[in-house]
Amino acid sequence: MNIKETFLQLTTRTYPHGYEHQLFDKLPQNLEMDEFGNLFIKIGDSDVMFTSHLDTATSALTTVNHVFEGDIIKTDGKSILGADDKAGVTIMLYMIENKIPGLYYFFLGEEVGCLGSKKVAEKHRQEKLDYIKKVISFDRRGTDSVITFQSSSRCCSEKFATELSTQLNLVNDGFKYKNDPTGIYTDSAQFVSIYPECTNISVGYYSEHTHSERQDIAHLEKLAKACLKVDWSSLPVERDPGKVEYSSSSYSGYGYGWGSWEDYSSGYRYEEKTYTSTKKDDQKVTFYDEEYRYVSDITINTSTGDIKDVNLAPERVQEERRLISNFLEDLELEYTSFIWNGLKLSVYYKDGRVTDASRLELEEYISELDVTKLIDSCDEKEYQNNLRLSDRDWSDLEYWY
Repeated sequence: MNIKETFLQLTTRTYPHGYEHQLFDKLPQNLEMDEFGNLFIKIGDSDVMFTSHLDTATSALTTVNHVFEGDIIKTDGKSILGADDKAGVTIMLYMIENKIPGLYYFFLGEEVGCLGSKKVAEKHRQEKLDYIKKVISFDRRGTDSVITFQSSSRCCSEKFATELSTQLNLVNDGFKYKNDPTGIYTDSAQFVSIYPECTNISVGYYSEHTHSERQDIAHLEKLAKACLKVDWSSLPVERDPGKVEYSSSSYSGYGYGWGSWEDYSSGYRYEEKTYTSTKKDDQKVTFYDEEYRYVSDITINTSTGDIKDVNLAPERVQEERRLISNFLEDLELEYTSFIWNGLKLSVYYKDGRVTDASRLELEEYISELDVTKLIDSCDEKEYQNNLRLSDRDWSDLEYWY
């Protein structure tokens, strides 16, 4: 299998949730489908479940035009790339071809709330697979993270992550993998209360969910080959899945891409050096919210897609609070209170911690918060494409209501 060519084939189009089946003909035909539509295959005997997801973080079903800059693959700026998570899919296909033992799961709907993995996890809570001890997702930006905390909660032990990092680094002396407590909430997080060691591994993509998304293909090729040499069965199992441990690091986010957007993880802005938030880039979109009979406006940075300010009907904000409350309950977070002002969510915990999330970060998991859908509902003709912020060209957007 040619790793680069496989990745390019998997990213020739975007595959929003609901369209993952259009990708199936590019995958091995011996994969099985579970009752929820996810694809899987079991090879040999192993205590590891490997996961990746098939959907891309967009509602636009479109062709991707690849642009090559040395070892970097990106797009022409008119679409996202889909390296999140076709990079992970590529690695797993390579491991399957080389018959590395494990239970391999290709999940649906990760980008809209981990739908596929959540359903499998619900089933496993009732019918646990006793042989599974580790869940490893190939779905993380950068090139050096082995995630130890997701949603500010421990997902794997330090010893497990250290050993995995060590084995990867020994295979390739150019690797610098290390324990990282700033994990996002991905498919592996669904299994934290079921199986002891759950983690995410960096696969070499950057700026996911934006038109600036890019993949370090050299790193992907090296990592795929390294995964053939890791002794997965020897990785230690220490964490008690029945116990909850919160992060004591200074990181303020849940995962989900959450936290202060500027200092997210190792610095989302650091990865996006070409973006500058200047006043001239801010565009106010004014629209009439017919449901609540309220003239609303949203200020958006047209370069980055970030939401800078919102002015929504108080009744709409209250309804959003209800949706967020349900969402936090589903996460089983032990919090005392939260504040939502339409732009930022702050959650307060008994131990004094406070975690923050922006509207843009939350919308991936609470679709009702997607402001483009809200705007679209007010003028279907003007906004008939119903695209996400990162997929829309805001450069020529005019004031309207």
